Amino acid sequence: MEKEINRREFIQWTFAAASFCLAARGIAAPVYRGKDDPTRALRDLPFKKDVHLTEARYYRAIGSMVQCVLCPEYCMLKDGEIGRCRVRLNKNRKLYSAVYGQPCSLALHPIEQGPIFHVYPGIRCLAIATAGCNLRCKYCQNWQMSQFGADETQNYDLSPKSVVQMALDNNCEAVVCTYTEPIVYAEYAMDVAKEAKRLGLKSIFVTAGYIDQEPMKEIGECFDVVRIDLKGFTEKFYEKIVGGRLKPVLMALETAYKTSAWVEVVTLLVPNFNDSEEEISALSKWIAEHLSPDVPLHLLRFFPAYKMRNFPPTPENILQLAREAARNAGLKFVYIGNWPGNNAEHTYCPNCKRRIIQRVSYLAVVENNIVDGRCKFCGTAIPGRWS
Repeated sequence: MEKEINRREFIQWTFAAASFCLAARGIAAPVYRGKDDPTRALRDLPFKKDVHLTEARYYRAIGSMVQCVLCPEYCMLKDGEIGRCRVRLNKNRKLYSAVYGQPCSLALHPIEQGPIFHVYPGIRCLAIATAGCNLRCKYCQNWQMSQFGADETQNYDLSPKSVVQMALDNNCEAVVCTYTEPIVYAEYAMDVAKEAKRLGLKSIFVTAGYIDQEPMKEIGECFDVVRIDLKGFTEKFYEKIVGGRLKPVLMALETAYKTSAWVEVVTLLVPNFNDSEEEISALSKWIAEHLSPDVPLHLLRFFPAYKMRNFPPTPENILQLAREAARNAGLKFVYIGNWPGNNAEHTYCPNCKRRIIQRVSYLAVVENNIVDGRCKFCGTAIPGRWS
């Protein structure tokens, strides 16, 4: 059986390739804030022996049942039942989170790994994730965490204050809720973001956007950055491959964009499923019209994983055609990711066309020609958060 490429292996391979490319050009491999490999996991931390329950928000009691109103599934739960996300349950007519303060994954990496390109280039982040997800993506690269409950993963014992203190201790400038689906641990994520803000750190929410509008609005006002996966642009793709619906994600994108958060969008191109020029054009036109032509779109290369291990990676020419379709549809900043060394991993000024940020994959910013939010060469304002 063909070996699955998991996220961490891919990141380590990319880092090695990026370092080789830098060395070939006489540039030292990146070192983040005096640390070594920024993808390394944090170790020697306290583990939670048993799952601890914390009362959740976003629910209502209906008779002996509770209805979760966090995401579009609106799970109706009998006493003792667990929701679709695997981590929210009814106990005596109250909804509880089984993952508050109990992340199962921690890592250090640069913000570019989000991928997030128009916010604080090169800063070091502490990333956290818990078990659980409210979607069922057949190509999930983190399925060992996302498709299991809190009683099936090994979890750390970390309060929001402990998470932020860990970020400070490791010279990080931001905390990122990512890897699985932070929607399912929204209460924990928002408390982490509030503590980060109190101590002068940034906060980032990386999500698939399958969420009700009210919590999405609160998250957008709480976090500095919201990066949303728009996984495809047809209900058929969402139903068959993602295990959800498209419309709620579009509504979440519009809601997030109206908040104070900076928004970027990611689409993973799965060969023969959501990678046609027509679909990418329609998706990009929607972003330009309903959000803004200035919203960055990251088109990512698919690699076989989980239940789609027998499918091939996205061909390079398909990635290039998709980027061209997105730009022709009106988007100014379209990137290609998971393909180290391609020219579309850099930022170019939409006016003078000069390269203003040079990257090596997601792991190094080797040149930044944005000064006070403007192109150094022609003075054009570049949308983003630059300082």
